Amino acid sequence: MNNISFIIPAYNSEKTLAESVNSIFNGNFLDGDEVIIVNDGSTDNTLEIAKGLAEKYSPKIKIIDNIENKGCPASRNIGISQAKNDLIFNLDSDNILIPGNIAKIKEAIIREQADIAAFGEYHYFKDDSKEVTHKWLCKTGVLTLADFFSGMTNPGPGGNFLYKKETWNRIGKYWEYGKGLHEAWGFSFKMLVNGAKFIVVPKTAYLHRYSHESLFVRENKKQNEGVIITNKMIGPFLRFFSEETLNYIKKEPNWYERLNYRPLKLKDGSIGINGKVVFTNKLKNYFEPIKELVKKYLC
Repeated sequence: MNNISFIIPAYNSEKTLAESVNSIFNGNFLDGDEVIIVNDGSTDNTLEIAKGLAEKYSPKIKIIDNIENKGCPASRNIGISQAKNDLIFNLDSDNILIPGNIAKIKEAIIREQADIAAFGEYHYFKDDSKEVTHKWLCKTGVLTLADFFSGMTNPGPGGNFLYKKETWNRIGKYWEYGKGLHEAWGFSFKMLVNGAKFIVVPKTAYLHRYSHESLFVRENKKQNEGVIITNKMIGPFLRFFSEETLNYIKKEPNWYERLNYRPLKLKDGSIGINGKVVFTNKLKNYFEPIKELVKKYLC
């Protein structure tokens, strides 16, 4: 009942896939777990690398090969639908797990009888995972809908979290809007508005690669794509927001991009607690808060 199916959608991930998969088997994999790699119509050597990894760790890796590129949310749903275990962990094909951290969030989701559990920290890096440039320190404990809309520094946008397959099925799976912009944020939102218990586990972390070549960055360059998708996601659930928030959303289509500076107020008037960003460069820790205050004033 407590084994995990690790789901990895992979599109043109030849440079990063092996490092991500190896991090699962480095202190995070138990007997009875499985890894499902969904090759999403890659045009590079991703499929060949996946096959090599499947041979290396045989029979613990299963490969699903999409003939055409379906996008990240669709690939997640395809992989999860074929998962044999009751717990699902999403790992992006360019991110890295830290040894022993999966056990911590699995223990927490069982102990707290939660539907979904996430790491308390994101450690961001570009090329070398040992060179962390900054960290997201998320509010730990139960993540509420108010917290979710208080800013962007919470696990929702990242998508690398553990949850029950039953809950994924009950809420209607991932929205398959676009190729992969905001699908993790939308899934977190869908969990919360459907009453799922979402916990953020203290003293846990993973390594999050950020790059100008990432799927998010590529999709976000499409004109109005982010606005269209986020508004489509919240559209059926506007009853959760205050009248003030509804008027703001109508006036400001880019509300999502401004969440750190203009949190959304829920119908009961509540505004949650956002996490914080800490830079490894001490000068940035001094100047970034000033820059953020200026942005908040302008918004």
